[in-house]
Amino acid sequence: MHQETLTNEGKIDQQKPIQPELIKKKRTLLKTIISLALYIGVYYYFFHDNVKWILLLTGVILLHEAGHFIAMKYFGYKDVRMFFVPFLGAFVSGEPKKVSQRQRIVTLLAGPLPGMLAGIAFYLLFLKTGKFIDYQLAFMLIMLNAFNLLPVTPLDGGQLLENLVLKLGGRIQKAFLLLSAVLLFYLAVVTQNYFILLIVWLIVIRYRRIDEIYNLRHLLLKDKLPLQKAYDELSDHEYMEIRKKMIAHIRLFKDYEPDSISNDENDIIIYMNKLFVAPVIDKLSHKEKLFIIVLWVILMIVPFVIYSKHAVAQMSLV
Repeated sequence: MHQETLTNEGKIDQQKPIQPELIKKKRTLLKTIISLALYIGVYYYFFHDNVKWILLLTGVILLHEAGHFIAMKYFGYKDVRMFFVPFLGAFVSGEPKKVSQRQRIVTLLAGPLPGMLAGIAFYLLFLKTGKFIDYQLAFMLIMLNAFNLLPVTPLDGGQLLENLVLKLGGRIQKAFLLLSAVLLFYLAVVTQNYFILLIVWLIVIRYRRIDEIYNLRHLLLKDKLPLQKAYDELSDHEYMEIRKKMIAHIRLFKDYEPDSISNDENDIIIYMNKLFVAPVIDKLSHKEKLFIIVLWVILMIVPFVIYSKHAVAQMSLV
């Protein structure tokens, strides 16, 4: 399956391959547009009698993800892309050039915070005009963004807490994932909404991948192999040593020859980039962390404050 590459002297070439450009901007934009079209199409297929609801939901999610997207672009993230998944929402991904705790926190809050503020604004407008459309927008904006702030991974709230304690990819993150799976499983049973079990399954898959990466990082650090480097900074020897560990412990690469470069190393390179942990810069002070936590708590209780006092009574008048 994987052939060896020979040098002019007939020896196996162990030179680190050049990292390919993994994502093209035009292809990324095209995938975003296609996923958005499929997202709307699937909802229209199942709920074609309520086009207004579909458009409102899409707009609310688009606003949320646009916040993440703009923040990542502003902070110079590489390979920023947005992708829509029917019934699960959407996500924005990207790779930061430098790991900054402050930038991570701002990027995470850039999604739910504008949505919550817009929801509050529409709710106040509803109290003034009494128009049901304003109520619908307020309800969707507030509830969807409040749900996204729940302290469970992979929601923004769970990632926010992980970043505050700076334990990315370690025991804290795995603990959050397990807690998320347990809570969502309990919610699925109590509400008898077994579609939630799909999310639990996705969380379990993510847990296994993170556990795999975490264990491999531990082995590499034990052998004093560099992880706080970018791929382009690795020497040929460092690349081969990390590569051998990956082939020995990751099932995906069991067919690769450990001592020779394959004609196709792209999967190896992609996975290797996930192992690297850039040193964290621009850490938050204790006062800033306290402010973020207080803001998060306030945003979480907004739905209870608003809808427990006014929504039911107002709805009866509409």
